Amino acid sequence: MIKRIFTPATIAVHFWGIGLLIINEYYYEYLRFYLYVSILLIIPIALWNLVQKRKKDTVEETQEFKSSIYRMLFMAIVMIVIFFITRQNHI
Repeated sequence: MIKRIFTPATIAVHFWGIGLLIINEYYYEYLRFYLYVSILLIIPIALWNLVQKRKKDTVEETQEFKSSIYRMLFMAIVMIVIFFITRQNHI
């Protein structure tokens, strides 16, 4: 059970979160750049993961790639809805 909780991905996410909290507390002016770098780092990792799932799907005839795409589309819709709910008019 513990092996499934402490994977390299979850440890990396926790360190990213701790770094985000530290930068938010002490170096707030660099917070936006930290988030931009985070996005730039996660895009190639996500693409590599999708390519690996696509290869696995062709070899083993599974549906992991399709479910990953659906999961990303669902999260994009959730993020768009949250954006419009929290949007404020700063005129």
